[in-house]
Amino acid sequence: MSTDEMSGQGFGAHPSAESLVNWFTQNGGQLSPDVQIVYSDSHGFHMRAARPLSSTVVASCPLKLTLSSLNLDPEEKEMLYIESPLQRCRGKIPDHILTYLLLIEQRKRGDQSPWHAYITCLPGPESMTTPLWFDESDVAFLTGTSLAPATKERKAELQHQWENAVAVMKELGMPLADEIDLDSLLWAATIFTSRAFISTHILPERETIPILFPVVDILNHSVSTKVEWDFQPHQSFTLKCLEGESFQPGQELFNNYAPKQNDELLLGYGFCLEDNPIEQFALKLAFQPQLQQYAQQLGLLDPENVPFGMSKDFLATDPNKEQHFLRAKDHPFGRYDNHVPFFRGVPPYIIHFFFIQTIITSEVDVNTIDIARPGPRITLQVLVLLHQALEQRCSTLPLHIEKNPRNDKQKYAKIYRDSQARIIHSVRQELKDAITKLRAPNAELPIRALHSLSDVLAAFSTDLPEPAKTFSSALNKHGIQGQQNEGLEWTVLLTVLLSLMLTTQDTNDVKVFTLMHDLCSKHTLPTLEDGIEDVDTYTFVDENLGDFVHLPSADANAAPTDILDDLGMTFVNQPADSATPVFIKGRTDNLGARMIMWAMKVVEKDVVPVFEDGQIVRCLYARAQTTENGQSDETWMYE
Repeated sequence: MSTDEMSGQGFGAHPSAESLVNWFTQNGGQLSPDVQIVYSDSHGFHMRAARPLSSTVVASCPLKLTLSSLNLDPEEKEMLYIESPLQRCRGKIPDHILTYLLLIEQRKRGDQSPWHAYITCLPGPESMTTPLWFDESDVAFLTGTSLAPATKERKAELQHQWENAVAVMKELGMPLADEIDLDSLLWAATIFTSRAFISTHILPERETIPILFPVVDILNHSVSTKVEWDFQPHQSFTLKCLEGESFQPGQELFNNYAPKQNDELLLGYGFCLEDNPIEQFALKLAFQPQLQQYAQQLGLLDPENVPFGMSKDFLATDPNKEQHFLRAKDHPFGRYDNHVPFFRGVPPYIIHFFFIQTIITSEVDVNTIDIARPGPRITLQVLVLLHQALEQRCSTLPLHIEKNPRNDKQKYAKIYRDSQARIIHSVRQELKDAITKLRAPNAELPIRALHSLSDVLAAFSTDLPEPAKTFSSALNKHGIQGQQNEGLEWTVLLTVLLSLMLTTQDTNDVKVFTLMHDLCSKHTLPTLEDGIEDVDTYTFVDENLGDFVHLPSADANAAPTDILDDLGMTFVNQPADSATPVFIKGRTDNLGARMIMWAMKVVEKDVVPVFEDGQIVRCLYARAQTTENGQSDETWMYE
């Protein structure tokens, strides 16, 4: 069925429409005398006003004129009973497929079918615009959307049902088995998805099935039309138009299928709405069984461990089956409750999924954090994981495409894919904007919180040119630059900066040290008993630190770790205004080894993969800006 385009031209009376009205009214159907069923190439058969409506009733279809699988049941006294070989298939073919087969059979019977006048006015396969009828060039407009795989799955399912139905009919020796091809089944399925109503209201005691209501189903859809559906159980279905008295001659009458998203409209009805106000972006994200089991063991799937003040309703659903929806700003359904503003376009299940990943990989005990406001480091990890996932998803669905549609299928497909692209790109942009704020440019070191290696190296070179040259020369000597060695490079750099900070007399003017102070306030100095997981990294730094930094010492041949060990023995009592990192408390044995371990821990906990300029950049989370009490400002996620 079409959307609410208003042409007003090129329509007129049609002999088949007259036959339909005669058949309908002669068999108990009611049609307003103020309306006409007309035909046009663009709209097919549809309904228009001949004059302002004198009654709200547009059409009323009695139950005995409907078409469904119930017509094959001789026990259904309220329905028109049909003698058909398909009766032998009852219980062997699903009811909805049996309904499709009945429609196909009745179409083949021509004027011998009691529904001949109705079936004649149904659109043929050449008029179908649902994705089931898309060719390769049409499907190209769905690339990157959830409808692309959904269409493939639906078509495969219908083919499977068709093959099973044909096998059953052949087993029963029915000639119809050789007369029904896949296209016939696709046609019947499309007729039912685009025109049928469910039986719930007219047959409330029965299992729900789709039913065709002739004439009532001829109206196209408009989401703004005010209509009323009046079901009289076991009797009739009446469609009422609540503003018919204002209609002008020639104005099209519409039904209202209720608000539906464009994927449902396109897949079921073959059209879309421009700027559909309720449009959302569907996501499916399944837990791997091992991850789900481990999360359950840790209590991460318990309601009390749903973070950020989010709704817990999603816990009652099957995460491997349910769809979850991204929502752009100003969505009429509202956005999702979340203490973090830039997460509010993302459904709670998706946020929770990445929260669980963060908790597990960071080895955080959920009992030690504020679940409602987990803090900056956890929030940041969730942010960058989510942003990276949406960036990858957006790469399959560009915001704009150069192709121009060449038919109605492509026109509607493009409307759908463009609206989907706008939603996911707008939500991705919100996440990117949050990261961009943390990645303020070099000139704004005091407010930047995410620092790439090049950022910190530039600040290092500006503040401490000679030590920076020594460090850079060692990088070249050992050849550890590049993405594959970023973790090692970060570890060496943090060890060097911390070593310099502890051995420099006046650190007040060295901006890069403010980052180190922030890191020292967050991460305690490890003990040797904590152990070392990455032995290769530790060994490299321990053995080669002398190439990367020269520390002041009376012994010109002393290794940096030995100098740091000696330094550690000098810390006894720190004055309140001491520049010594807060993680050093009193005498510190084996300070050199423990500083390397500290740097490795910082890299593990506070160096995060940020998607930037089409690639992953590992950035250090550290704040130079502080509040009045000297603590780093960690309110950015709630602003």
